[in-house]
Amino acid sequence: MLRPADSAPAPRLPVALGIVGLACLAFVTLAYPASTRVFAWPWSLAYGGVLLAPTLVLLARAFDSRRPLALPHPLWTGSALAFAATVLASAFLSPWSGPSLLWSAPLLAAVPCFFALHDALRSRTLSLSKLNTIVGLGFAAVILTSLGSWLPTLPGRSFAAIVEARNPFPLGHSNYTAGVALLALPWFAYLAWQTHARVRLAWLVAFVAALVVLLSSGSRAAIPALGALGFAALLVAPLPRRRKLTLLLALPVAALAVAFAHPRTRAMLSPADPSAAPNVSNVQRAAMLTAAVRMGADRPLFGYGPGTTPLAYPRYRAGLDGGAENVLQLHSTPAQLWAELGTAGLLSSLALASLAFIAFLRSATPHPAGLALVGYAVFALADWQLDLPLFAFAVALSLASLAPAAPASAPRLTLALGLATLGGLASVTLLGRPDPTPPLNLRALALASTGTPSANAEAVTLLRTSLAQNPDQEIAHFNLGWLLLVSDPAAAERHFIEAIHLVPDKGGVLFGLGLARLNQNRSTEAARAFALECLNDPAFLFSPWWREPSLAAHLADTRVAFAQLTTLTQKKLPPTSWAAAQLPAVTALAPRLGDIPAGPAHTYRRERRGYPVLIRDLNYAPPFDLYDVRELPLSLFLTLTPTPLPP
Repeated sequence: MLRPADSAPAPRLPVALGIVGLACLAFVTLAYPASTRVFAWPWSLAYGGVLLAPTLVLLARAFDSRRPLALPHPLWTGSALAFAATVLASAFLSPWSGPSLLWSAPLLAAVPCFFALHDALRSRTLSLSKLNTIVGLGFAAVILTSLGSWLPTLPGRSFAAIVEARNPFPLGHSNYTAGVALLALPWFAYLAWQTHARVRLAWLVAFVAALVVLLSSGSRAAIPALGALGFAALLVAPLPRRRKLTLLLALPVAALAVAFAHPRTRAMLSPADPSAAPNVSNVQRAAMLTAAVRMGADRPLFGYGPGTTPLAYPRYRAGLDGGAENVLQLHSTPAQLWAELGTAGLLSSLALASLAFIAFLRSATPHPAGLALVGYAVFALADWQLDLPLFAFAVALSLASLAPAAPASAPRLTLALGLATLGGLASVTLLGRPDPTPPLNLRALALASTGTPSANAEAVTLLRTSLAQNPDQEIAHFNLGWLLLVSDPAAAERHFIEAIHLVPDKGGVLFGLGLARLNQNRSTEAARAFALECLNDPAFLFSPWWREPSLAAHLADTRVAFAQLTTLTQKKLPPTSWAAAQLPAVTALAPRLGDIPAGPAHTYRRERRGYPVLIRDLNYAPPFDLYDVRELPLSLFLTLTPTPLPP
């Protein structure tokens, strides 16, 4: 029997807002590279529409007295509200509160999405079968777009190149491709099971296409996630016990076959060779996890604030063993939650995950939402994707499908939920603001590139203003050091040292440090810095910079310092490591350091292509550093280094 409210006509405004939100979601999901394109106009407008739509839908429903909002069970409601409160508290308490409030929007928007979808299902505005079909069609659009964009890139490649190619479409990274495929597979299988004839065939084709897309991603984390998904599906499948056992025994064989089908996943099963070059991805991920542990340990309750990893990570970069200069995310959902939301974020997330798992186990029939969450939870251990609306809303949708309804309506709680939603919306829109330092840095680099004294003076002022607001900016310290190299070498030295603390292996920073010390008549320390630059970047051994008479005068001291450093480094390295195997080839070049034949040189400035992504604003062009890199033509360089130098 329907409740009296159920007989009322479905409200038109929430439905219209939902349709607009879906259209915006499609716009910012299907245009490659979707994960970063949302930071540029006009996609940022649609991105705002995606995040705002579920909030407006929930507000329209919360204050609709004709048709009471259908709330989830109190445990679910409390856990969802606790997560939202944690996100807001973490943003307010962040050292970068304004930017963090803006960057909290995807996580916050997932909460009203959860409540709005649960209400639509329980108040019968939207049937579960219709929702499943809409979800299936949405995922099918992404999968078809992925295949349609990836397949045309394959003709003309060798078979080995095709096998090793990783599919980044349409979101911009192959890990996102794997995440979408994992979420889509349970819905395609469920819809094929529930339908008949040609419709079933269409969903089966979509299922196979999703498997192809998953394999094309080359994601190593996708294989165990797919195994967990298959295991969970067999456990709840309405099949005879004997057949289940047979399929369960066959599951590991199928998982190994999928793993061996791609070189990247096949490498996981091979024993590691200590003399082989380190896997860059593994090094970076290990560094990110170490940074995440330390970030959360320093702010254990609420973390650094949602979205602030690019601002906090440089503080920990010097203490990491390798890794990227800076990162947008930490490639692990638990690590990201710990670093940015602290213990409160982990506990509130764990509460929702536990409720979903219990609901899945209690489900009488296989549920695509529960299966999707099982597979995606395993995958999320090795990646963080909830800052993208597609993934945040997919998780919210799955939770809404699993959450049981509250035993009775609660008008006061509904009103409180509406007011809390208004408060969250006001906090983000009124108090959220972009990071003020990137415009200062970009303006300074643009001015300094002109080379005029007045422009350089203004650039120095801008960079100092930027560092006063956030001292953990390698880009500002590095370029300020080059600006002050002649006028104030002591200050330049301090900024180069700060840049080294933030990014120890930055190319050119040790060279700049040596020049700053040379300009202070500290030639011995300068020679050691030049030698460190050669050890950090062996290509600098034959840089045309050594043709400068002021540098050539210190070649002998630099060669001695370089030989001493390589000897000390050799003693510290494990004898069977790849680095130890490569170092003798570098050490042998010490007597030839700076011995460069006459010929043309290639001079350029390095472009920071990832900076607009890190600051989440692609309306800015990538900036160029003020350091003039000087290199030999590749053909001449190869004649000087018969043994390839390590990267």
